[in-house]
Amino acid sequence: MIIPTTLVRIRIDDVTNRTATDTPQGRNHDTEPIPRKIILIAVLAGFSGLLYGYDSGAISGALPLLTEQMGLNASQQGLITSLLLWGALPSIIGATLAARRFDRRHLLIVAAVIFFIGSLACAFAPTPEVLGIARFFLGLGVGIANMFGLIYLSELSPTRIRGLLTGLYQLAVNFGILAAYIVGDAFQASGLWQWILGIGAIPAAVFFVGMLLSPASPRWLITRGRDDDALRVLDSLRGTTEIARLEFDDIKSSLAQQDHGLRGLTTSARRPMIVLLILTFFQVFTGINAVVYYAPIIFAQSGMGDRAGSYANYGVGLALVISTAIALPIIDRLGRVRLLALSMAGQTVTMLVLWLLPDAGWISIAAVFAYTFAFGIGMGPVFWLLVPEVLPLSVRAIGTGVVTFVQYLFNATFAWAFPVALDAIGPLVFLLFALLSAAALWFVLTRIPETSGRSLEEIEAYWRTTGSRSPAPASATEKN
Repeated sequence: MIIPTTLVRIRIDDVTNRTATDTPQGRNHDTEPIPRKIILIAVLAGFSGLLYGYDSGAISGALPLLTEQMGLNASQQGLITSLLLWGALPSIIGATLAARRFDRRHLLIVAAVIFFIGSLACAFAPTPEVLGIARFFLGLGVGIANMFGLIYLSELSPTRIRGLLTGLYQLAVNFGILAAYIVGDAFQASGLWQWILGIGAIPAAVFFVGMLLSPASPRWLITRGRDDDALRVLDSLRGTTEIARLEFDDIKSSLAQQDHGLRGLTTSARRPMIVLLILTFFQVFTGINAVVYYAPIIFAQSGMGDRAGSYANYGVGLALVISTAIALPIIDRLGRVRLLALSMAGQTVTMLVLWLLPDAGWISIAAVFAYTFAFGIGMGPVFWLLVPEVLPLSVRAIGTGVVTFVQYLFNATFAWAFPVALDAIGPLVFLLFALLSAAALWFVLTRIPETSGRSLEEIEAYWRTTGSRSPAPASATEKN
């Protein structure tokens, strides 16, 4: 893959050395107070990730019961499982277009309604055909939640803890997957697959109420000319009126210098879009879904018997939750680039172990855990944090839509190709993942700018002012 020469790594400190008429003035965000209200809103918005994770993982426990009771064949099993993903694709397009008129919060309210109705529709589905339609409908909510949950969290979060609060989304996704495994295991004996699929309506209801009580995105309000409303929201979410006013002025100044719509993706957002699309490829094709897929096979080969699949699901789920939980409090202090680099280095080593020792019992199991942990502490949460961070406000929704759509297409392609590759070349596929992880490590260290400690407007200014200079990389801990 050829990387354009314009993708150069610049010290993001350079954005602070500018005039007030060009870009927002950099300031030290470390001393800005954090109101408790913003933490509560972030937790409520995080339910979008929890619902995405739960509905993705719930089919794992329900499918064996559905197969037994409805007589599903292999084709029907694959279709019902994948329809959630296919349902997300049209909703990504529709929500991206709707974002020009409707606030992020309104779209998340729509997603909550879809999650609630879709969960109940799955639970009461009398036939495989109806269940498939319900899963596709549920996927519409998944696409909206995956896009605008991230954007909403990023745009509401104070700079000092933006990594922590936006990272809550990925933690919620992983927690939702683990919760789905636990619920699925609990209902195996009774055979009540309806509860496994329908219980998602409960967090959907909480999410709906939470979004009704939450404020609109102040950045979206400014794009619609509702400056007074934006100021009121910022004043309620920031520690002081002075901080709210400074952020408001920064947003206005930055927005005035941006190109809008599709044109903006090829002008002001061209370079961050290229970076994000390459990083999207690495997130998918360095093997996380392969490890999740392969884990039950490795566990079965280790002599764990009939419970091998459950142990694998719990192990991988716990590793994702614990690693992401560890990443959240350090993501703003250690920095995005360092966490990504540690993640890619860990993935490289563990994939080499799986290549060399694919059937080595506990060694292979340890490699699966270590790989999952490495992904969960870096590439998992940091990738989705960077997407809304590096895109300019004027194209943030449409750019996130493009990245999310491409990511879903990559995931669908990978889900189809991995079993074929594993059957054709065996453990050599893990060597391929190791080489791609090593390439991703190089890309992260040489092409990804550090965004920790910078406001969204300062990050936007970075892409406008880097030019073709290439000084030493910035440290994650450097301040204004």
